[in-house]
Amino acid sequence: MAKNKPQIGDLKNGMVYRFTKGFVVAHAVHTISFLTLLLTGLAIYVPATSWIAVLFGGIQSARIIHRVMAVFYAIVAPLIMIAKSDGQMKDWLKVAFTWKMEDILFMPKYIVTEFMGRHGDLPESDFINAGEKVNSLLTIFTLFGLTISGIIMWFPNVFPAWLVLVAYPLHDLSWMFMTCMLLVHMFLSLVHPKMRTALLGITKSWVPVEFAEGHYPKWYRRVTAGKKDVGA
Repeated sequence: MAKNKPQIGDLKNGMVYRFTKGFVVAHAVHTISFLTLLLTGLAIYVPATSWIAVLFGGIQSARIIHRVMAVFYAIVAPLIMIAKSDGQMKDWLKVAFTWKMEDILFMPKYIVTEFMGRHGDLPESDFINAGEKVNSLLTIFTLFGLTISGIIMWFPNVFPAWLVLVAYPLHDLSWMFMTCMLLVHMFLSLVHPKMRTALLGITKSWVPVEFAEGHYPKWYRRVTAGKKDVGA
């Protein structure tokens, strides 16, 4: 391990190390590959958007790119996260699949507080909040849905005809769900004034201490216990 390699929870110049480099890279690969799959898929299967194929050099090129990027989406990104996240993927999965009453109470209070402009005390969040847990779980399930249905569609002669027929609507539902989540994700990270700071974490690994304390207090206290800001 590199001597100066930052660890989760390290503090420096008012910033806290939130995501490992492997997690950041895997997120980027996942995002870019899904967007490419979405665009090439629309070009291939939706007549009204077939013009998108021009961006990829034609319909045949779009088909090839779609299959190549499917491998990155379903295999490469998860492998990067498993191998290079220094255990953060394990923590993410554990938190995403762990639900408590405070998580159930979080969503209605968050809507009232953030979108209706009313004051409310939100339950304290750990590594991710309840909304992000929903996003994480749907991402996992849609990844499996897209992957399994995609394999069946890729090799239709290997599977029973009825299974191939089921694969097409499953594939459609999966990418539609994923696209809706992506739009919400983009709104929160690019537009929402209180959440835009989160983009720093998933692009540069570090977020301001104030942001981490305010949005993920349980996580912040846990990972920074006993640590001091080396840049202070």
